[in-house]
Amino acid sequence: MRGSRDPQFLFNLSQESIESAQEENLGLSNADIETTEVTPEFIEDICEIEQESFPEPYPSYILAAMARETPETFLVAISKSKVVGYVLTSLNENEGHLLSIAVRKGFRKRGIGSRLMAEIFQVLRSKGIRRIRLEVRRSNREARRFYEQLEFKEKGLIRAYYRDGEDAVNMVRELF
Repeated sequence: MRGSRDPQFLFNLSQESIESAQEENLGLSNADIETTEVTPEFIEDICEIEQESFPEPYPSYILAAMARETPETFLVAISKSKVVGYVLTSLNENEGHLLSIAVRKGFRKRGIGSRLMAEIFQVLRSKGIRRIRLEVRRSNREARRFYEQLEFKEKGLIRAYYRDGEDAVNMVRELF
């Protein structure tokens, strides 16, 4: 067990404290965040966010292909020229499919995810899309609460959806 006298433990603790203080001192407001369509130069930042956010992140080549093919449904949130969040959707006829949304650590719980979702809802409505669906890990209660706050409804389970065998909860939101 690592005790409080362990040098590595103390180093890690001090690093966490420094990072936490830096994050609190960012003082960002929603006005400091710009949302825009993805461009190729954002892919590296998006990949970093993917890596820190998901146990099975999308590979960079898939994100780059989506950015090329459907930039209008792949939005990023930018602060001080750095990507701090993104939302990625795909379309088919009258339905959008939320493939991924994530916000960089240190920028979470500041409304960035909600803002990205509101923007993507607008984009989808402008294209005549009537509803959006998603899959979320059954164990990810925080994400499920987030989606419920955005008026998504649980529509069932998809057994063993993820590579590790975990089930996904299918959620849907009507846009009109």
